[in-house]
Amino acid sequence: MTQRHCRICKGWHDMGEPWPMECAGHYGQRGQRSDAIPTPMLALDTIDPLQHPADGRYYTSKSEIRRVAKAHNLIEVGTERQTDNRKNDAVTRDEVGAAIQKLNQGYRPNVQSEPLS
Repeated sequence: MTQRHCRICKGWHDMGEPWPMECAGHYGQRGQRSDAIPTPMLALDTIDPLQHPADGRYYTSKSEIRRVAKAHNLIEVGTERQTDNRKNDAVTRDEVGAAIQKLNQGYRPNVQSEPLS
């Protein structure tokens, strides 16, 4: 008889039996499990056919897409930690006040759009 441990109620439940109704609600509240099907969510390797930008072929496997990207020395965006490298110009309180005063006096900047090349 194999049992599994419920992390929420801290009890042990028999694997041969359906998940107890009182424990099924625990996982539905956290949004990680379904109330109707109290089973673990799986991260599968399969995906809908996706065209790889490096070679134009269609793949249905995440690991194959990563392999092709690595072979073409590409970086998979979204797997790294994002950092904010933007540089902001230091603006003083007096400069902000002067800009507001100009706007209040009717100044409007002359903005001309440049054609996109």
